Amino acid sequence: MPGRSWAAWSRALGLLLPGLDVADLGCGEGYLSLEAAQWARKVVAVDRSADVLARARALATRRHIKNVTWKRGELERVPIDDASIDVALLSQALHHASNPAQAVGEAVRILREGGRVLVLDLRSHEESWVRDALGDRWQGFGDDQLQALLAGAGLTDVRVRVGARNPGDPFVVLLAVGTKPRRRRSRS
Repeated sequence: MPGRSWAAWSRALGLLLPGLDVADLGCGEGYLSLEAAQWARKVVAVDRSADVLARARALATRRHIKNVTWKRGELERVPIDDASIDVALLSQALHHASNPAQAVGEAVRILREGGRVLVLDLRSHEESWVRDALGDRWQGFGDDQLQALLAGAGLTDVRVRVGARNPGDPFVVLLAVGTKPRRRRSRS
């Protein structure tokens, strides 16, 4: 079906992964959570809005998806145990955080050693209307700023790349990924 190849690619790439425990932080109505549920062992989806979570739960029920747990919480105080997640997703969520550095720190806190944070967000832009219309607290992030946020939270192998850009569109999507380092074990 035209326009659905992104979902097919998501599912296809998921076939290459081992079973992973995933957190979708700032999940909104749960579309990414439900896509991740196609390949993840389990998904923990967090959003601050009870109404939005109710719609996400209803969608999961209609689609017969049972491996997603929905939790209400803030990006800066995620209701997930330490070191319990393999991949933490922040998709179009970080620009809604009151404190982006704290939000990334929370994503790192819930990761197991070797786990990854994956951020999809907007590059800095001048479209101030998004604050009132969409509730954005930040007008995107510079590439170096996003790099510094992830590295500052203790992630290694941090990479930032353009994920999508259309000519004439003021919104450029950035992708950023970083890995939580494994602790060195002392020899006894």
